[in-house]
Amino acid sequence: MKGIVIDLPPSRRSVEVRAASFEEASNSIEVIWTTGEKVRRYSWRDEGYYDEELVVNASNIRMGRLNNGAPFLDTHDDWQLSSVIGAVVPGSAKFVGGNGLARVALSVAPEHEGIIANIKASIIRNISVGYRIHRVEKTESDDGSVPIWRIVDWAPLEISAVPVPADAGSMIRSERRKGEDEKRLAPCEFVGLRDDSAAAALARMRMSLS
Repeated sequence: MKGIVIDLPPSRRSVEVRAASFEEASNSIEVIWTTGEKVRRYSWRDEGYYDEELVVNASNIRMGRLNNGAPFLDTHDDWQLSSVIGAVVPGSAKFVGGNGLARVALSVAPEHEGIIANIKASIIRNISVGYRIHRVEKTESDDGSVPIWRIVDWAPLEISAVPVPADAGSMIRSERRKGEDEKRLAPCEFVGLRDDSAAAALARMRMSLS
């Protein structure tokens, strides 16, 4: 079924760092970068809540960037090299029991010693994955229930250490973030989206980015 294409900014989701998996020899740690768990979100395009479900298997996820050494960042800051506190070990991203796992090599730079030490000590526990959505199967009903967005084509872009996991229900963005998102919009195909709702959503999205 041919869908409707709407430009979307990158998305984020909370994931887990496994401090106990630290390997001294390789100075690396294992992370769970997705579980595919259904998450309640708020759409700044549709002005309403929806449930997002990531499909987790090799045929639905574009693994190229992750397995080519995607960056491990300090709070999603991809504007300066000093924010790169590690990198995904090439070829280490995989699927186990419905979860996405990867091994991250940690920075050895002196300026990152404090952050890395806190990760090893489980002081910094929260990480977040940034990803691009390419195709959504959207289910809507007339009974007032929350729509379901089934993400059937998506690509992890980076993994970040964060102080607080992203609140899935909050889409309040700073002025800087609005500008960043506008520059990073990329086409995403929606299947099952009503034509009238698509037009209205696109208009609201453009207004929110102005």
